[in-house]
Amino acid sequence: MNNPFSVLLSACWFLLANNSPVANELAIVIDDLGYSYQAGKRAIDLPGQITLAILPFAPNTRALAKYAKAKNKEVIIHLPMQAEQDEVNVSEKVVLRQHMSSIQFKVILDASSNNLSNARGISNHTGSLLTQKRVSMRKLMSLLAQGDFYFLDSKTSSQSIATKIANQFNVAHVSRDFFLDNIKTEANMEAMFKRAIKLSRKTGKATVLAHPYASSLYFLERQLADLPHDIQTVFASKLTTHYPTAPVPP
Repeated sequence: MNNPFSVLLSACWFLLANNSPVANELAIVIDDLGYSYQAGKRAIDLPGQITLAILPFAPNTRALAKYAKAKNKEVIIHLPMQAEQDEVNVSEKVVLRQHMSSIQFKVILDASSNNLSNARGISNHTGSLLTQKRVSMRKLMSLLAQGDFYFLDSKTSSQSIATKIANQFNVAHVSRDFFLDNIKTEANMEAMFKRAIKLSRKTGKATVLAHPYASSLYFLERQLADLPHDIQTVFASKLTTHYPTAPVPP
């Protein structure tokens, strides 16, 4: 005769196993950080696992990286790269350009890493031209493979080959699925966020890029405070094709 307590315990385990919600993963990356300390701090204070893409040579780069580390948030280097319309890069003093040598790429990457010593990865700031150039992407990915960074393709060009080259160099990579705030209206941000949730539920993951606009941060503060139970925020590194093998820098 079966023990009634054992039968009850088995039934409880069965219910738990078959009714526990599946966590669909959502990576939220805040781009273009480094100029406004207050906007950056507000982005870092967003709840959950948020990835911060910090410009390496901005006035508040190091201060925001330090604050992000204290808040256990993931930091990546938002590296300026040459755009198709070069005037886009005027505001940045240091930009990776297609005419540069491998040594010049390394000097810029080393200086960027020095300013953001806790960075896990790299993403492209602009870069609609450079991410299309095979030679330039091979220079970059060979360096990332040595430093064991992952690469987040912001997909500023539909013709980007960055992740294809990253794969050839065994560099972990992930691509942007949606821009939250290319149009800064509440209606557009809500539509983009819903599309990201839908994709996460369909495929198990989605990556959203946003900017530290006051309207975007206010929107995310509200959405993340009331995130559906089946959606979990994760760092962008969690959604890469594979994990970097080196330990996280101290």
